[in-house]
Amino acid sequence: TSSLAAMVQMTYLTIFMTDCIKIPAGIVATTLLVARVIDFFIGVICGGIIEKVRMPWGKYRSWLLVLRWVIVFSIVCSFFDTSAWPLGFRVGVSFIGYILLNAGMSFTTNAYYALGPALAGANVNDRFRLSARGAQFMCVAMLITSALTIPLVKALTPVVGPGNAYLIVAVVFALPYIFGCQMISNLCKECDPSGKRKDNGMGASAVTLKDMVDSVIQNKQLLVLFMAYTIYYVGMYTISGLGTYYFTYIVGDFMKMSYSMTVCMVTGFVASLVMPKLGGKLGKKRSMVTALVIYALAYACVYFLGGHWVKYTICGAIGGAAVYMFSGFGANYFVDCGEYHLYKTGKDTRTIAITMYSVPMKIGMTLGGAIANFGLAFIGYQAGMTVDGAFQNKFMFLLAILPAILVLIGAVIMQAGYKITDEDAARYAAANAAKYAQK
Repeated sequence: TSSLAAMVQMTYLTIFMTDCIKIPAGIVATTLLVARVIDFFIGVICGGIIEKVRMPWGKYRSWLLVLRWVIVFSIVCSFFDTSAWPLGFRVGVSFIGYILLNAGMSFTTNAYYALGPALAGANVNDRFRLSARGAQFMCVAMLITSALTIPLVKALTPVVGPGNAYLIVAVVFALPYIFGCQMISNLCKECDPSGKRKDNGMGASAVTLKDMVDSVIQNKQLLVLFMAYTIYYVGMYTISGLGTYYFTYIVGDFMKMSYSMTVCMVTGFVASLVMPKLGGKLGKKRSMVTALVIYALAYACVYFLGGHWVKYTICGAIGGAAVYMFSGFGANYFVDCGEYHLYKTGKDTRTIAITMYSVPMKIGMTLGGAIANFGLAFIGYQAGMTVDGAFQNKFMFLLAILPAILVLIGAVIMQAGYKITDEDAARYAAANAAKYAQK
């Protein structure tokens, strides 16, 4: 349900701002860059805030229960039709909607990921199962939004106008999040560290702010993982930021985006059932490196095979399917780094390590979105423009070659620098759990 709530904004906000409420592309790029920088800093500190703040409904569950309402409100702000208002007002409302959604998701997502190890305990197989199921259900949510968003918007546009059409669809997809948060809260009431079963291997943290900073700087494995993930997300969000423009201006048929995304999501769902098993056999490191190489090659092919949307869809489906080799492990990469740091230093900063799982995504959204939006302005994009061959070639380089290079760099960093084996991770988790059991 969190994916249902977030996907419409993540996929369609930029083109809504440029083409529906008529904000120039350069201003959109600057607005979202500022918002994403702020969101990045919120993402960095939210783990420490979660650790220090105590609310009456549980250490982690409280954030889900409170912020779900803020997130639904943020969707309304993001897609509120302000086209008749002054430019400053349009920019301000979109800015507020973006900040509220992504800041709210920073807290709720980190609380959610912290509940995973609390529910599974030190059992790394159960942690993997939870993560893999999460990836599969996320894929289902993305399949629903990719198949239905554009057809629903086009069907509603003649009745309520394009701006209100986006708003209605976005709110419909956001409402289930209210109930999803309640389900998680009910399920995890006993294993939340403030609940009856107490810590369950994830004890209350006594770390200082200095410990939080040191846990990232001094944990070389976390730094390597952080860099590899960040560069991958920069490439991915560059592609996603340009997708709507590709189908609107290069393909010339916005509806084909729905067909393409649906095919990719169906392929992705099948991959989410199969690829995590392959990833389990390859191990975390080999899975991520292999998947990133395939992803990079797939999008390089998008450029060399030409701009036809069917070829684009096939390449995107291959790259997206490969990603499920490692996305099934989810936050467990960062949990492993936290277990490693505790095992080596005796400082329990595992929740901070989990927090870092969402930070590369924030940086990726910031830099990838900036590359996409400023790149559009740089190559001469104007809303409603007629595309010529020179513009298309520049656009396809921005869409395909640049992200492929970035993702390949991420694969090289992971291959060269990451040293935690799956066997080591299991050993660290078991030793740390035994240590806490003696207290």
